[in-house]
Amino acid sequence: MAETATQNLSVLPEDSPSDDKKPPSVPQIVFVNYENESQINDVMRLVALDLSEPYSIFTYRYFLHRFPDLCIMAVDQTTGDVCGCVVGKIDLETVASPTILPTEESLDGEQSPADQPLPTPVSPQQQQTGYIGMLAVSKLYRRQGIGKALVKQVLQRMEDRGCTSVTLETEVSNKTAQELYQNFGFVREELLVRYYLNNSDAYRLRLWFCR
Repeated sequence: MAETATQNLSVLPEDSPSDDKKPPSVPQIVFVNYENESQINDVMRLVALDLSEPYSIFTYRYFLHRFPDLCIMAVDQTTGDVCGCVVGKIDLETVASPTILPTEESLDGEQSPADQPLPTPVSPQQQQTGYIGMLAVSKLYRRQGIGKALVKQVLQRMEDRGCTSVTLETEVSNKTAQELYQNFGFVREELLVRYYLNNSDAYRLRLWFCR
């Protein structure tokens, strides 16, 4: 499903809301798992406000139905509002292994080049790779560490499930998102020219888990 792998991941700058729009008090945030379709509208509402490209409902269902444990929502206990969410998935990625060259010890000095052992090819290996497809925090709740907490939790779950790395895409112009992910150890892996429908470029970022 190509659509799920090419959507825009965006985190808008965490602007301080004006005093008259702030929540009445510092909210008590709890984090809950996605459980069923009754929660999909909350996820869609949050993500639609932050992303520059629309997702279809089929994209949400692909993520949420197949990987419900990788959808985590932040809830304000005072109001009951769902104020943030992160949505991810896990794929199998084929990684080419390096060719094993013959060592000096394995070579016979009296052998002609034609008789010497050839490099040994190693079959490509598959490994589990996490992917963060959506991250959103309601504007009134930014600058409280909610986005950071959501990313931290989903990364831990991906690592616990055996992922060796995690990838995502974000717009080149989105410095806030880049700073957030770089603080977790993500590095730029690739520049994707005109990646989004608005022709803006993206960086593919990757975090490797140390094992």
